[in-house]
Amino acid sequence: MDSDRPIRVMIIDDDRLDRRLYKQCLQQSPAWEFEFAEADSARAGIETASAWRPDCTLLDFNLPDMDGIEALSRLKGEPDGLPCATILLTAYGGEELAVRAMKAGASDYLPKGRLSADTLPHAVVNAIERFQMQQQIEQQRSALEISERRYQILLEALPQMVWSANADGRVEYANRRWFEYTGLTLEEAAGLGWDRLLHAEDRERTWRAWSQATNSGSAFEIEHRLRRAFDGAYRWHLVRAVPLRIGEEISSWHGTCTEIEDQKKADRAVLEEQKLKDLGRMAGGVAHDFNNLLVGIVGGASWAMDSLEASHPAHEMLQEVVVAGERAAELTRRMLACAGKGNFRVGRTNIDRLIRDACESMQASIPRTIRLEIKTGCDIPPVETDAAQMQQCVADLVMNAVEAIGESASGRISVRTTIVEIDEQSERRISLSAIPAGKYVALDVQDTGCGMDEETRNKIFDPFFTTKFMGRGLGLAAVHGFVRSMGGGIQVDSTPGEGTRFRVLLPAAFEKEHSVTGG
Repeated sequence: MDSDRPIRVMIIDDDRLDRRLYKQCLQQSPAWEFEFAEADSARAGIETASAWRPDCTLLDFNLPDMDGIEALSRLKGEPDGLPCATILLTAYGGEELAVRAMKAGASDYLPKGRLSADTLPHAVVNAIERFQMQQQIEQQRSALEISERRYQILLEALPQMVWSANADGRVEYANRRWFEYTGLTLEEAAGLGWDRLLHAEDRERTWRAWSQATNSGSAFEIEHRLRRAFDGAYRWHLVRAVPLRIGEEISSWHGTCTEIEDQKKADRAVLEEQKLKDLGRMAGGVAHDFNNLLVGIVGGASWAMDSLEASHPAHEMLQEVVVAGERAAELTRRMLACAGKGNFRVGRTNIDRLIRDACESMQASIPRTIRLEIKTGCDIPPVETDAAQMQQCVADLVMNAVEAIGESASGRISVRTTIVEIDEQSERRISLSAIPAGKYVALDVQDTGCGMDEETRNKIFDPFFTTKFMGRGLGLAAVHGFVRSMGGGIQVDSTPGEGTRFRVLLPAAFEKEHSVTGG
């Protein structure tokens, strides 16, 4: 309260003698100085108070135009709210009226018969101080509400999922993005909600990390996969939470979930690309050295055969050496294909005719319990590729499907071609290699076999990796190396027990001619 100026008191009472009495009581105060404005009706008093801005209003309950409670409501209805402290005065009334007055916004309630020069000045000053304190509280409350709304808007605007939990990890708050992604209610999340979100392979290490964080009181941070509600897909997230302490005890946790799926894919693609280059370089080096050795072995055996009579006992053995050498040379060509360094004869090829020829030539090698279906598309454009190597790729993929089904089991292999358009968004979904946007001829080889888990899918194109007891691990690696050298890519979709689909994508060759050769 400003002590450098008189205290302004507005007196609203229809009794002139009562107004004079109030002024006399206040003017006799040795501690405070007062100045006054008067009105004999509620409407006149409200109008004067609006212009004069008093510090306190002495308001009679019984007024000719309205009672004091209604006058208080009118004052509270002003644009800035109740303009000042208000003391309701009445000659009659009791506790019930006092309660009504206080609920209506009065700072105090005084019976007229108890007013004196000792009590009224103190009552006015106390009412002003309470009113000012209440105004400060309201301002702080309003500022707090604005701050909370700003904080809430900020939480909703963040691209991350935001959540808070109690000391035991039970979720107590989450922003809209969290609810949309998880599909859980707050009640479901408070229980075993995290178990429903976590990928089965990530649960144990997640709870282990959480236990370590809660026991040590340190920040919780982990990368794991969370299930997305609308499609059931598990996507990688970086989850970080920090504890809020009250004294020595943790009272709550506040955290975020930031999706890093694209970053994970990009990192895996870079690592996979480098791994394949390194493995291909190794395979190419081994093949090159091995090929040099074969030249001497096969050449020497051939020369020896030509030098001997056909009836010579060593002639048959030398023939077997030459045949074995030629088979070894084929193996080196497969190793070079893994590295994408084969000697390819690239030309414009009708992929539908090539697929039919390849499947017909290997029909006898497919068990009768397995049905091979060929579905070629209409108006499939040609591709620029090495026809012989492409036939071998088809054969490798079909035989891989046969082995996935099992020679003694029944099943179905579907080979089909389509045209697909790869845009910038779908480019990210191409396995192991990034290919530019454009139109591609897609060769799909789909089986109803045993399928693969994620660990196997991540290794199937590695040279020398095989799940077969007698396999060399070069078939799919050679397919991948060849397809990459043709400017294409491979997609793999597989689920254990549900089969596998390999999709080979090769750039469609329209009007513009181009040639591709291995490095």
